[in-house]
Amino acid sequence: MALVIPVDDVMAFSPDLDRELVQILLRDGLAMARMIAPCIDESDFAFADVAAAIIRSAVLRWAESGSGAVQSESQSAGPFSQSVTFDTRQTRRSLFYPSERAELEKLCRQNAQGVYAVDAVPVDSGVCPRYGEQAFCPYMLGSTSSPCEVCGVTLNPTYWGGTIA
Repeated sequence: MALVIPVDDVMAFSPDLDRELVQILLRDGLAMARMIAPCIDESDFAFADVAAAIIRSAVLRWAESGSGAVQSESQSAGPFSQSVTFDTRQTRRSLFYPSERAELEKLCRQNAQGVYAVDAVPVDSGVCPRYGEQAFCPYMLGSTSSPCEVCGVTLNPTYWGGTIA
């Protein structure tokens, strides 16, 4: 199930924003978040509300950055004058701050954690290389470089100098 953030969730924080602009920014924000953390659309994603909060705050910041303005103020007294310029423009960089990117990635790592086991022991047929189906070699009960208790053959003869006949 894909993560969805309603336009009204953003508009609740800043009702003066244009709905169409918010809709576009949400679409862009969700697309960028999916690149960072593709797990947000998985059906078993446990942190959808947290991901939505991160994306919503980034979209709000982006929407409110606006174009800003440059304002100048001048004062003069006799032969002296002073000019002050205020630049309130904000440059648009990436939608997500590095900390927000890290949080989204962390959500995927936490969602993927669970109880699991890795079996590092290969499955052996137990067929004896020397006697065939008539004897069972318990190789997997010990080292593969030690001789078989039944026939004396080793799976890895380089350590013991044994041979497979």
